[in-house]
Amino acid sequence: MRQPLTREAIARAARQILVSEGLHAVSLRRVASMLGVTAPALYAHVADKRDLLQGIVGQEFDLLIERFRGVEANGPIEQLEAQCRAYVDHALQNEDLFRAMFLFRPELTGEQQGDEPALINRLVDELRTTMQAAQAEHRLDAANLDLAALTLWSAVHGVVITLLAGPPMQIELRAALADSAIGAALTGLRHGAGARAA
Repeated sequence: MRQPLTREAIARAARQILVSEGLHAVSLRRVASMLGVTAPALYAHVADKRDLLQGIVGQEFDLLIERFRGVEANGPIEQLEAQCRAYVDHALQNEDLFRAMFLFRPELTGEQQGDEPALINRLVDELRTTMQAAQAEHRLDAANLDLAALTLWSAVHGVVITLLAGPPMQIELRAALADSAIGAALTGLRHGAGARAA
């Protein structure tokens, strides 16, 4: 018995195609075929291919934020480290999805969706919330938490871009690069570097 046609089911099918065949293979016709419906049937739930991709990206951000919230650590600084590593791990485990989210169609993560904040803002807000906890424990010196959260995200995002597009590296060097960049960014933020407005 066929499952009800919903936006979530459509996005899941599109994600499956993206993961197995690449972004170029994602189309409304291909998703409709996978779900056993006609392409026009999808238009009750998605407006066009761009909206279809937005659905995939939205689900992926939900998974990433769930992963952020699920990390366990002994304190807020350790939680920030774990969240940054979770970001790197998530990206490397889902390279095609990451590229779709941030490289091929970056506007999908940066645009506000109706009354909802842009997807990337949700992610940065998670870091900011953890930073507030660190500041409350006097373990972070940041006069501008928005800037601090963006600084940390920029560092860890840069690591992922380097690992995906940079020179080939041994597994040990890849891990060391991530640890080094995360550690350097957090050390700077703990002492106020890069966390103060000009």
